[in-house]
Amino acid sequence: MFYVWFGIALYLKGKMKDAHEYLKKAMKLGEESGDEKVEGYACTWLAWTCVELGLFVEGIGFGEKAQKIARSFPSDQYLYFKSLMGLCYIYYFQGDVKRLFEGAIALIGYGNSHSNSRSMVFGHWANGFGYYLIGNMDSAQKSCEKSIEVAMDPFYSQFPKISLALAYLLNNQVQDAKDVLQSAMVFFEKYDIGQLTEITSIFLSLTLIAEGKIKQGFKKLEKTRHILINNQRKTWYAQSEYILGKLYSQIATGPKADFSIIAKNIGFLVKNIPHAGKKAEEHFNKAIEISEEIGAKGFLGMFFMDLGLFHKARNNTGLARKCILKSIDIFEERGAEVYLKQAHEELGSMR
Repeated sequence: MFYVWFGIALYLKGKMKDAHEYLKKAMKLGEESGDEKVEGYACTWLAWTCVELGLFVEGIGFGEKAQKIARSFPSDQYLYFKSLMGLCYIYYFQGDVKRLFEGAIALIGYGNSHSNSRSMVFGHWANGFGYYLIGNMDSAQKSCEKSIEVAMDPFYSQFPKISLALAYLLNNQVQDAKDVLQSAMVFFEKYDIGQLTEITSIFLSLTLIAEGKIKQGFKKLEKTRHILINNQRKTWYAQSEYILGKLYSQIATGPKADFSIIAKNIGFLVKNIPHAGKKAEEHFNKAIEISEEIGAKGFLGMFFMDLGLFHKARNNTGLARKCILKSIDIFEERGAEVYLKQAHEELGSMR
């Protein structure tokens, strides 16, 4: 059990490879000694760690084993709800909307029947994930707000703020996103929770860029990406590749910044505008490559659609159609009606 909790500490620190190593040691010791509770706890956190490392199939195996073991310890609520949310986290990145919403319902129901606020926090948070995947930002925002509202201890009231901020960003509520992210960051930095500090930094970099602090935002994003790749956090690194693709796409295709923003960032823009189109395509393709490699289908549709929109803006109609058709297949597979409608509209505008 020492190895389990050491692995959890490493996970929260953001040291995913080391966390995986210690949790596997814990699981082996649990198996050898016949201690199912140690196995269950190790498998629970291996599911979470595997999300970060992009080992989804392995992670589902661990999560399902933890769920099975949890049935032997009905009084240990942590073992049940923590492993179920680990599975939901994998479903999120896999794009398995059906199982994600089913897990959310189970977590909320368990939380209500056992007076467990943490399970309810996870359930509403998972609901937010599901709504985000199908493109329903208003419902995603409400679910994240509910997740924060039902939290009864400090840590569990903080991490849903990242998802809430993402919903704000996608609704162009930049200041709201920044306020929420800065509030969460104070907590994460105080307790050295690197796993969440780095995710928060990704989205804070976007708020800086949206405010016109382009060089500062890109610098913050690149620093975060370096930490992610050093800790083999493939899933979030793929997200950072997509974000860079989208940012360089905007630099290459517009809309153009106003004069005051240009003046503040003249050096950065002069250096990057000539190569922005090439960089956008490279980052989009890298995000797609990593996501396909690890099976992170949850975001592939958006990656392909935005790459298609980039090609459309540059009058590369053939490539644009190919990418958007690919995004339509993915959106249809997961029932993402909002994104699907948008993709069909973009495709129709090229005929």
